[in-house]
Amino acid sequence: MTYLKLQRKMKLFTIPNFLTLGNLFAGCLSVLILSGKFGSNKEAILFSVFILLLVSLLLDFLDGMVARALNQHSEIGLQLDSLADMVSFGLAPGIMMYLLLENSIGQVYSWIPYVGLLITLFSALRLAKFNIDTEQSIYFKGLATPANTILIFSLLWIQVERGNLLNVSPFIEGIILIGITFLTCYLLVSNHPLFSFKLKGLSWKANDFKYIFILISILFLLLFKLESIPFIIFLYIALSFIYKNKIKNA
Repeated sequence: MTYLKLQRKMKLFTIPNFLTLGNLFAGCLSVLILSGKFGSNKEAILFSVFILLLVSLLLDFLDGMVARALNQHSEIGLQLDSLADMVSFGLAPGIMMYLLLENSIGQVYSWIPYVGLLITLFSALRLAKFNIDTEQSIYFKGLATPANTILIFSLLWIQVERGNLLNVSPFIEGIILIGITFLTCYLLVSNHPLFSFKLKGLSWKANDFKYIFILISILFLLLFKLESIPFIIFLYIALSFIYKNKIKNA
C-alpha cells in the first residue's frame, strides 16, 4: 500500500468520523423504534427515542469539537456529518410529524400524515445549503435541523402524554400541525439569521440576547419540563428576529 493510499484511508478512520457514525447509528435506531420495530408501547418508544436523540445531539456537538482539537478537518468529515444529520435530524423528525398527524387528523384523512414527510425533504435542502454556505459558521441561516427535531419530538411527547396535543378536536389539531409543518419547512431553508451559541467573550453587552434566552429556557424547563420546549424553540426564533442586525455583526 502506497503512502498516499494509507493517508486517504486514515482520513476515513478518524475519531471525529467515528463520532459522526455514532450519531448516524443512533438516528437509524430512532427510525426503527418510531416505525414500531421494537414494540407498540408508546411511552417506552418515546423514552427510547428521547435517549437516542440526546446521544445524536451530543455526538453531533462532539465530532466538530474533536475535529478542531485534533486538527482533523476534512471534506469527507463535512459530508459525513450532513449524511448522519439527514437521518437523525431529517428522516426521524419527518416520521415524528407523520405520527403526530396520524394520531390526529389521520384518523379521518389517512393520506394527510404523509404531509409530515415534507420536514424530511426540507431538512435535506437545508443540509445541502449549509454545506456550501461559509457564513453559517458564525450564525445560522434559518432553523437548524437539530433544533427542529427537538421541537417536533417535544410535540409528539406532549401528544402521547396527554392523549392529545391541544384541547381541541382532532381535526383542528391536525390543521395546527400542518401549519407547524409548513412553518418549520419555511424556516429550515430561509435566510433569516438565527443565533448560534458561540459566545463573543463573557460580557452581558456582547451576548445579552443569548443570556436572556438561556435564563428563560432554564426557568421554563424547571417549571414545565419537556412541555416547555415548543415555547423555548419559538422564543429562540423570536429573539433571533428581534436581534437580527446584532447577530450578523456578532
